[in-house]
Amino acid sequence: MRMRVLPFLLFALPGAAWAEGARLELDCTVAATCDATGACAASDDHVRFMVEPEAIDAEGVGLYTLWVDDAEGRTARGASRTGPFLWQAGDGLRMQLALTGDASAIWIRQPLGTGTDMASGPEIDLLTCEVTF
Repeated sequence: MRMRVLPFLLFALPGAAWAEGARLELDCTVAATCDATGACAASDDHVRFMVEPEAIDAEGVGLYTLWVDDAEGRTARGASRTGPFLWQAGDGLRMQLALTGDASAIWIRQPLGTGTDMASGPEIDLLTCEVTF
């Protein structure tokens, strides 16, 4: 399945969502988890993200604080107010989150190790989400 980034999200945001300090919240169900080979398995896990701007420019590029479920907030770099967001988890993972539509996102978890430590490779979750600002 080929996913496309839908640019209408940038135009559909309410005015308040453009203000620095506005939070982006995603309450998601994992539709499928895929491995580095492209093999995917159905899932019904849930995950919640909260993304809060900290130091961003007019286009939303800059630093955010990002929470996954009840974990500690992490500093993330964002390319826009709707992502992609990139951060490092305390457990040796590089993470990326990007909205791909008005109710969908992808979440990539990539081990930071090298050589044999990378044997498991990244995992990619295809998410369906309720998105609020």
